[in-house]
Amino acid sequence: MIACDDNDSEGPSKLEPIAFSEKYFDKLSTPLTDELVYSKAVYLKRNSVIQSIDVANDGTIYYVQIAGTDQHQLNVLRGVPNETKPTDCMVLEYFGHGTNMAIEETNGETYIWMGSHGNKGSDGEYGGSQTICRVKYEAGKVVQLAGGDIFHLNGTRNIHPAVNAEKDLLGIQYSKTVSGVNSRFFVVYRLSEAMKLSLTDVKLDALKYGGETSSDIVETSVELTVKAKELSQLKPLYKFAVSDGHGGAVGELSFQGYDIDEQFVYYYEGIGNDNKVDTSSKAYVSVLDKNGRLSARKEVNAIKDVEKLEELGLADRGYMEAEGIKIKGNAMYLGFASRRMNGNSDERLANVLKYTNN
Repeated sequence: MIACDDNDSEGPSKLEPIAFSEKYFDKLSTPLTDELVYSKAVYLKRNSVIQSIDVANDGTIYYVQIAGTDQHQLNVLRGVPNETKPTDCMVLEYFGHGTNMAIEETNGETYIWMGSHGNKGSDGEYGGSQTICRVKYEAGKVVQLAGGDIFHLNGTRNIHPAVNAEKDLLGIQYSKTVSGVNSRFFVVYRLSEAMKLSLTDVKLDALKYGGETSSDIVETSVELTVKAKELSQLKPLYKFAVSDGHGGAVGELSFQGYDIDEQFVYYYEGIGNDNKVDTSSKAYVSVLDKNGRLSARKEVNAIKDVEKLEELGLADRGYMEAEGIKIKGNAMYLGFASRRMNGNSDERLANVLKYTNN
């Protein structure tokens, strides 16, 4: 399962996994109940799936979604639980896919951490973010390519941030092929050390963006030099990698986000059921310790009950695609994209389940 970084002479860890035991994690085995539902059936700005979620200290939910046919845009919305069609929305253009988003609350402001400087693929979708950025959340604002504080990690592409401000942690996840195996790397730094880095000129790999019908930018291929904080100057608190999508215990299903703390990475994966009522959606949470060893893994049983999902109003045919995970104190929040069929319409909705230690 462990993939060794080609710059890491120590190789895969031979240590035993660090013990992990939290009641909220054990509750992933329980069936769906109304008490697990933190927010359900929220229709966002566009009829498209969420990509990630985060939850503020006051319980407000932040969502990121690709803006439907405007694939160059990520809508970042905020609303209270169960608030249908939240109106607060910030738009990030040409950032990437939005696979993992985190919020940081400081000095009365909220900052969005997101992969940035995305590349337009041949299918028109954006991915392969070369940087991450920390940009102040301002409803109604549009930001292009990146904004605020920009961070770079030399030699990486398709990078996604995680933040645990309470414990002064910044996580970076990126993909890389090692010895023919696609691997997901996780690196964790001190957030305060990352913020103190001086800006340096960073030349990015060539990227393509623009050309959408709703965009005022024609399709452009450029090699940009940006002012960024270079994370490779820091010594990580820990770093490891796991193979992805090779039928192992981790990476069997689509990667749907992660979160971090001082000892563990919480790896979220899942797949919807294509609206086939005789098949259940699947989601798993794996806990990997700071040495990259698997400490715990459980399936999310709540989304397997198609009839209960319809009864509680989350999904009418069992489609629940995992999208975003957050650990907040003694609680775990899991995001899900669902679908609801109304006549000829096919609504895409956002849901959040909450597991606690109570």
